[in-house]
Amino acid sequence: MTMTLTAPPARAATLPVPVIPESAPFSSAQRAWLNGFFAGMLGGQSVGTATPSQAPPAAVEAEEEFPWHDPALPQAERLKLAEGKPKERVLMAAMAQLDCGACGYVCKTYAEAIARGEEKDLTRCTPGGKETSKALKQVLASAPAAKMVPVSEVRVKKSPAPASGQTWERNNPFPARLVESRPLNGPGSAKDTRLVVIDLRDSGINYKPGDALGIFPENCPDLVTDLLKAADYSGAEDVPGWDGNPISLHDALLREFTITRPTPDLLDILARCASDANERMALEQMRDNEEGAGDLQIVDLLNKFPSARPAPGDFIATLSPLAPRLYSISSSLRAHPGQVHLTVGAVRYTNSIGRGCGGVASTFLAERIKPGQAIRIFLHHSHKFGLPDPAKPIIMVGPGTGVAPFRAFLEERAKIGNCGKSWLFFGDQRADCDFLFKDELESFQRDGHLTRLDLAFSRDQEQKLYVQHRMLEQGKDLWHWLQRGAHFYICGDAKRMAVDVDRALRQVIAQHGGKTPAETDAYVADMIRGGRYQRDVY
Repeated sequence: MTMTLTAPPARAATLPVPVIPESAPFSSAQRAWLNGFFAGMLGGQSVGTATPSQAPPAAVEAEEEFPWHDPALPQAERLKLAEGKPKERVLMAAMAQLDCGACGYVCKTYAEAIARGEEKDLTRCTPGGKETSKALKQVLASAPAAKMVPVSEVRVKKSPAPASGQTWERNNPFPARLVESRPLNGPGSAKDTRLVVIDLRDSGINYKPGDALGIFPENCPDLVTDLLKAADYSGAEDVPGWDGNPISLHDALLREFTITRPTPDLLDILARCASDANERMALEQMRDNEEGAGDLQIVDLLNKFPSARPAPGDFIATLSPLAPRLYSISSSLRAHPGQVHLTVGAVRYTNSIGRGCGGVASTFLAERIKPGQAIRIFLHHSHKFGLPDPAKPIIMVGPGTGVAPFRAFLEERAKIGNCGKSWLFFGDQRADCDFLFKDELESFQRDGHLTRLDLAFSRDQEQKLYVQHRMLEQGKDLWHWLQRGAHFYICGDAKRMAVDVDRALRQVIAQHGGKTPAETDAYVADMIRGGRYQRDVY
């Protein structure tokens, strides 16, 4: 994300004072500080009386171009475009280019923090997955090492919480109450998808369809207990919290730090303190391997290497902060005043050594937090994903939990009334138990708020059927909608579904629009530039 400074109307004969826009990647406190800085620096200078020694500061530097900042480009092509650029730009090119915010940064600022040595966790880019973390390691290995910033120094860089009365945000989340976490799948489903309803009363939070909600989860208490037992810690030890203040080890592990994924620093300290030579060698190999510990979690490593027992403070210093998770909002505030709804798929799996694991935030919302209990939230505004003019037709592709923002779109348009046509492609595993929001979608269709609904349930026939197949089947009509100015949306898995849907879209444009590959690419590029092709993928 690049920052553009906009100026308010200036007084006569004075320099305009730049103002940091709300869309810039800063907290409100940071914006206020920067605005004050620019006001103090420029506010009193007169254009007409500046002498050479008092010349006004140079104009704000033109926006830097990032040709690799395109999620549709393959990683290899993005990295090629960044060849010869500074290390932080090459690191940026390795990322998924979604600016999703789930890592706590945007792609540019995450890369810069890594390059400065402030951010040591190379696995934060969830959409990029292993491909991104592997590329980041390779870039760092081929470049001069940055001066590493001590953990204690990094932590004091945390932005201050906003003053009383300011907007709830990441550094000052709102303690909302859970209303319910209701299963959406029917009996026999292999999935556990929840409609999570959160009370927004007294928060002043106003969202729009397309926005996301940040959730600060807590770790599983049972996992904390298992980790303390494996490490032979009591949990009562004093350790520095993420803000530098003392906190009990138990509470730090429960609420402040990631206790699943081992960091490279953790592997390093375990290797250095292992008293058994074989264990030390195995840990060093993990540390130096691109795959790291694989799918083993921290508790697995402690059980596997009993001679590696760092002091509690040293152990905590190697952990990453427990970052918030962003979820696409699946409700319209017009339809549900004082509430926000999420559609959350609980992640559960068995790792390579047979231990059951779960997604921290998804199982927190599905299992651990109960109605009436507080949950820390903040609004994450979307500037690149949202509804167009109400008269415009929309085409939405959202299988599984990807239907979330499109439920919000349909609710919003139903409340507004007299809107353009809408077409939804939805799919999941089985129609009888995985047709999320079935009654609502069919009601929207009966009432005319949903013009077309195409379904693809992959396990209901011998050959798997997905949403991209339905798109190709309806290619002629899809092309006609696009020609009439329809906006095209994708929400869901970035690595597979979004790639397949994009490929199907281009095939429809080429086949039914009679376009060459180059003309097809240009047509899609025009859609993206015009805001007619938007993606909320992860």
